[in-house]
Amino acid sequence: MEVPGMQSSQIDPEELFTKLDRIGKGSFGEVFKGIDNRTQSVVAIKTIDLEEAEDEIEDIQQEITVLSQCDSPYITKYYGSYLKGSKLWIIMEYLGGGSALDLLRAGPFDESQIATMLKEILKGLDYLHSEKKIHRDIKAANVLLSEHGQVKLADFGVAGQLTDTQIKRETFVGTPFWMAPEVIQQSAYDSKADIWSLGITAIELAKGEPPNSDMHPMRVLFHIPKSPPPTLTGDFSKSFKEFTEACLNKDPAFRPTAKELLKHKFIVKHCKKTSYLSELIDRFRRWKQEGHSDSSSDDSEGESSNKENSESPEWSFTTVRKKKPDGRTALNGEHSEQRLAIEELERNIRLAEEVCPGITDRMVKHIIARYQKYVCPSQMSHFWQHFCSLFSFHSSELLFQQIKNKT
Repeated sequence: MEVPGMQSSQIDPEELFTKLDRIGKGSFGEVFKGIDNRTQSVVAIKTIDLEEAEDEIEDIQQEITVLSQCDSPYITKYYGSYLKGSKLWIIMEYLGGGSALDLLRAGPFDESQIATMLKEILKGLDYLHSEKKIHRDIKAANVLLSEHGQVKLADFGVAGQLTDTQIKRETFVGTPFWMAPEVIQQSAYDSKADIWSLGITAIELAKGEPPNSDMHPMRVLFHIPKSPPPTLTGDFSKSFKEFTEACLNKDPAFRPTAKELLKHKFIVKHCKKTSYLSELIDRFRRWKQEGHSDSSSDDSEGESSNKENSESPEWSFTTVRKKKPDGRTALNGEHSEQRLAIEELERNIRLAEEVCPGITDRMVKHIIARYQKYVCPSQMSHFWQHFCSLFSFHSSELLFQQIKNKT
């Protein structure tokens, strides 16, 4: 695997760095607080098992590529990568304050704290957009703080690059609750998609969760494009409500740029020095010392899971998938997981059809068009029979009938 900043395979990272506390855990990787033995400086060490993360290698390469090209005080710094066996060591700037999502667990932010945080995020977005990059996954979990309150953008696994000739993208990436309507509809989009996500994040910082968080993610994907934009309701200032309204215009052409939002009266009036945010970090630590913690397990894959009960705030390590089971004992579990996954897929198909009639038919057309490139026509019938045999009830018969009619 080749990534920018990759050091010689003859260099042993364990000789250069000392791992300390584990501050994050995913299905095939971990994040440690560490020490650079050459300088005694504190770093973050992300270790990823490339054999387990085979399906995610492209995202890992993307994140490292984007970070290696960035030089901004508002973007998490990347120091280099090392390969030891199947383990990739990614050395990053250590941000000991945790994520904005961590800090929200101890209670809501006041408007000055929100404005201060949003100003720093906007500075990061202004830099990225000036470099023709789109983050595409702005949310509280991807905003990290230093112990002194500095705010930096992180998690560039789905970031996109806009070239001079390609001023808009059409790929479908991001997290549903924060996703702009044009991204969901796979229309051409640009940096204004990040501005929508920022507006959702502003509401998240004010309310503790994004709009529509009580809704199934599949339903959210259909709800956002056809519904009016979310609004900030409740006891908040007029300028704050106007800020979110400006970000959440369904027409991206009418959304302000990051540079323009830095001059918005909500930011100008309420913003303070970043050191003001250190109170949020102190509050979160007191909250944990009082015995509060996640209800999620250490190995779960939730948005703000992968936590440990340590004094340091945790890092969100979200570009992960479930580990592949190994050995004979995993076979029954693998079969059971497959069945649960199929049942979940069937539920989602029914839900999608209910919300958007005809979408199953369009999905089938897309699947057929894709697989006809790779499957011999004489084998298509056998292929689809095998595919549909995975499904357990009448939806498979309906799906198979649709497939037969089209092939």
